[in-house]
Amino acid sequence: MRRFALLLAALVPCVTFAQGAVAPVDPLTEWHNAADRDADAPLSDFRLISYFFTRFSVTNMLGDPAGLRGVALGPFGTGLGSATRVGPNSTTAFFESRWIPVIEYSPWFVDDLATMRAQFEIDFMWGLGANAVQQNSGGGLNADMINLQTKNLNVSLYPTRRPSQLAITVGIQPFYDSVLDPTRTGVAEIVRTGYKLSFLGTDGTGISIFWAPLEQLKLRAALLFIGASQPDKALMDDPRLKFALMTMFDATYELRPGTSIGVSGWWLRDDTKGQAYAFEGLVLSGPASTGLNGFTGTAKLPIEQPVGNVGYAGINFQHNQGFNTGRFAASGYFMLNAGKYETTREMTTFQRQIDILGFAADLEVQYQFGRTANDVVTLEGLYTSGDNDPADGRYTGAYTLNFYGLPGAVWFTHRTLLLFPFTSTVNNYVGAVTDISNQGLGTWAGIASAQYDVVPHTLNVKVGAAAAGANANAPVLTAGQVPGRFMGVEVNAELKWHIRYLMTVGLHGAYMFLGDFYRGNTRVTQNPFALFTTFTWYAF
Repeated sequence: MRRFALLLAALVPCVTFAQGAVAPVDPLTEWHNAADRDADAPLSDFRLISYFFTRFSVTNMLGDPAGLRGVALGPFGTGLGSATRVGPNSTTAFFESRWIPVIEYSPWFVDDLATMRAQFEIDFMWGLGANAVQQNSGGGLNADMINLQTKNLNVSLYPTRRPSQLAITVGIQPFYDSVLDPTRTGVAEIVRTGYKLSFLGTDGTGISIFWAPLEQLKLRAALLFIGASQPDKALMDDPRLKFALMTMFDATYELRPGTSIGVSGWWLRDDTKGQAYAFEGLVLSGPASTGLNGFTGTAKLPIEQPVGNVGYAGINFQHNQGFNTGRFAASGYFMLNAGKYETTREMTTFQRQIDILGFAADLEVQYQFGRTANDVVTLEGLYTSGDNDPADGRYTGAYTLNFYGLPGAVWFTHRTLLLFPFTSTVNNYVGAVTDISNQGLGTWAGIASAQYDVVPHTLNVKVGAAAAGANANAPVLTAGQVPGRFMGVEVNAELKWHIRYLMTVGLHGAYMFLGDFYRGNTRVTQNPFALFTTFTWYAF
């Protein structure tokens, strides 16, 4: 206790307001002079990175957070999952907050060979839940809630003592569809490289190896444990775990400074027979899940207790993403997914086998016209294959990890707030399209934006517009009302004030003009709108 009190005294600055001059005192003097200092770890061994975020929302996109105990996810109008609807009686307002601390420990005696990280997450909606145990809650009176979610807990090994050259990360860690090491790379760089979190963007347990054998060449190999179940325990008295596993191999080569090209080969193997959970005890994962598609926006596939595999092959490129070599920047990707699932049930009313073959492509161009890297105009296009009849035993849409996670992938660079969900969020992630497969129907989208620093590096204003549609016919919901393929047009505007370094206040608004895709949908009867205010602070 004495050491703890002395350490607090050393870290809390004291300011004395008194008449007369006061000689400056080093706040660490008493701590340095205290006894038994040799037994204490150096302060530099520990590092804290803190992310705090609060959002206030006013919108007529109404989701039900009871579906996932405080969380609302999924595309509006489906009637499944969070059952998000849009209409004249749907307007709502709420506050939500998130705090994510990251603690790094690199003890001096390992000589730069290893680092341990612990990352946690506390999410809550203001006024919801108190004096209980539950994640995504604890904003009610007293706020005495046990709401501590394990986000990451891992050890990184650096055999060459150079993390940028070779890093091996073991444990719970971020898994993204980018070749870059997420423990050593800023989020802004990761979300605009590789596949932009369109196929994989979440946390998971496994092992990753990041290796740069040449200055221009970066490699990533990973094994991700997606889920596990005991499907044969009840009927066969076999308690062995069956796993859903994903192996990933990625490579990126820098052709010239700031310009690189990458390739990927991934393999997903699922032996869980549809018994693993995306939300423990509530929502099953995998292609046979009857509830997951409503929350994540994937296709509903007619198969029971399946086992199978999906392979991925992709190519991507990035050019001058930080505007370090010129005013023009570009990026893009193409990803093909193919595979097969087979049922393990002897008697089934669904398909005995589903073959998978789909693709996704994205292209973005940017032009920096002003004084800072924030003075930018952008144009981006997305196209994913669609499926007119997912019940025919062939699925021809994009197959993302949203089939396994809540969510498992979040396309992050779209710059929209309604057509695709606003990515600055906590517990509410809703929009017209929440998975690039667009419920298996496929999608095309065109997005344009322009932003300008009114005050350089301090005050930024952005305007944008986007349009999207499906590439296959939506199911008929009302007799005589055949839906079309055009989903709608969004216009948006954002204002961000950078109060201090990594501390930002934002005002964000958007309005969407609905297309004929929602014809006959009784859950979407009004044009969606949203107004958000945000406060973000990164500290380290």
